Amino acid sequence: MEVTKIGEEGVIAIAKKATEVSPGVILGIGDDAAVVEIKGKLLVTTDLLVENVHFKRNYTKPEILGKKALAVNLSDIAAMGGIPRFCLVSLALPKTTEVNFVEGFYQGLKSMAKEYGVTLIGGDTTGAGSEIMVAVTVLGEALEEGVLTRSGAKPGDGVYVSGYLGDSAAGLYLLLKEKLGLLPEEVEKYLISRHLEPEPRLELGQLLCREKFATSTNDLSDGLVKKLQEIARASGVEITINREKIPLSFALLTFCQQFTLKPLDFALHGGEDYELLFTVPAEKEEELFKLDLPLFKIGMVTGYDERGRVKAEDGVVLQDRGFQHF
Repeated sequence: MEVTKIGEEGVIAIAKKATEVSPGVILGIGDDAAVVEIKGKLLVTTDLLVENVHFKRNYTKPEILGKKALAVNLSDIAAMGGIPRFCLVSLALPKTTEVNFVEGFYQGLKSMAKEYGVTLIGGDTTGAGSEIMVAVTVLGEALEEGVLTRSGAKPGDGVYVSGYLGDSAAGLYLLLKEKLGLLPEEVEKYLISRHLEPEPRLELGQLLCREKFATSTNDLSDGLVKKLQEIARASGVEITINREKIPLSFALLTFCQQFTLKPLDFALHGGEDYELLFTVPAEKEEELFKLDLPLFKIGMVTGYDERGRVKAEDGVVLQDRGFQHF
């Protein structure tokens, strides 16, 4: 059954099933605006996912899309060291969209929201041409200790990432190039899940903020080089990384060997890993190390530089070669 059979009110009714009674929600879905209570500083982030740009329906189940649409926003809150509280979801749907797609989308979103303590409080629905568009906005609270930003890196800081890089881009390659069935099942499954089902590093972001470990942070929604450049430019510093220190998973290495590709190309420029990239002052590194977290030091902030250059260990200035929308 297509959405034209249930109309806009029917779609809204499906969305309402994805919300729950939650502390802080005074008035939820049903009025012109929601009314919520929030303490301290408000964090606001939004992301837009467009069919055939950010996802394709032939390999993205609606439940998975619902989860990812929220997860990519939660990753932004994680990078600020905050606590996500509420979300708004807007859908633009072609008339031929199946009702079960909408139901699956909201089921997936609800499961992700419940896992991370987020309440759906509103949004919008509208018709579209031939492609689905999803816009999610997340409202969060800053910790009392403050917020993490891209602009605090200082010379002498270590540069860290929270996990393996390049896996998501490899999963996307398998899906887009239709190269399925050519790798060991567990490798293929892992890489695809890293692309379709990212996990926001909220606990880590809050820890980095609360314990004053990080001087700057960024989430790895895009490639490592681009995100390093964003920190370097915002902070007015030069960053030098050691490419041999970039964490590469066994799955990525297996994938690249199979298809004769370069792992570092995926790690440096692939994007959508949704790990955290952050800088740590020298006096905090030993304390951070003692926590025995799965973190990897990949470089140093090596000086002040208004150009915000990012260099490799051999002095070569690295350029962003990741995906560009325009």
